[in-house]
Amino acid sequence: MSHHLAVPAPVPGFPARFPVRGDGRRPLRYRLAAGSVRICLRLLFLGRLHLEGADGVPLEGPLLVASNHISNWDPLILGAFFPGTLFAMAKRELFRPPPVAWLLAGCNCFPVDRGNADRRALRISLDLLRRRRRLLLFIEGHRSRGRGMGPAEAGAGFLVRRTQAPVLPVAIWGTERVLRPAGGLLPRRGRIRVRYGLPLTVSGRSDQEIADAIAAEVAALLPSGYRGATPETPPRRASRRSPDR
Repeated sequence: MSHHLAVPAPVPGFPARFPVRGDGRRPLRYRLAAGSVRICLRLLFLGRLHLEGADGVPLEGPLLVASNHISNWDPLILGAFFPGTLFAMAKRELFRPPPVAWLLAGCNCFPVDRGNADRRALRISLDLLRRRRRLLLFIEGHRSRGRGMGPAEAGAGFLVRRTQAPVLPVAIWGTERVLRPAGGLLPRRGRIRVRYGLPLTVSGRSDQEIADAIAAEVAALLPSGYRGATPETPPRRASRRSPDR
């Protein structure tokens, strides 16, 4: 059984209503895309992709998966290797070719207008978390210009405050060395690491304070050279949760 969510203003090739399977299983296009990415990455990097802490990821319940973002490869890798089904925002421009929009919809992606306060995309995000789904969110709101993390955007804090969803901090690094200069998509060999933290609950007096606390948790999983200006010690308002296995 599938539920449907209204999507942001019409995008050619993207369904007017976004299907969400009631059983939480991955759509066929999602499974095919994830499988293809996994095969390609294993062939390209021959064991150079390392995942840490995946055993601690809860298998049930809502989850805001918060990560840093340093490369165009990050969403592909996180979506392909995450131990469960992920939903994610993607910038509206990626949906312009109708075949790509169709594929992205099947991969549980929905468009967001990053140049404006996209209330429709926020509404979808809220609905997904309330339906006990897992939503991937890059805590900075966009790809970082360098290795270090930039300031957190308040959107993550808004979602957590409104839904009380637990947060799973995730750190990814090494992907910035995989892409060739000028943001190209052709890969070169390198070592990539994905480190999962433990699920936690985060509280704060404002959306920004909550987002900053989440960013500090993500930064704590990264090597020091990737943390940027984010505090290395997470605030006390983040508390661990026991994973539901």
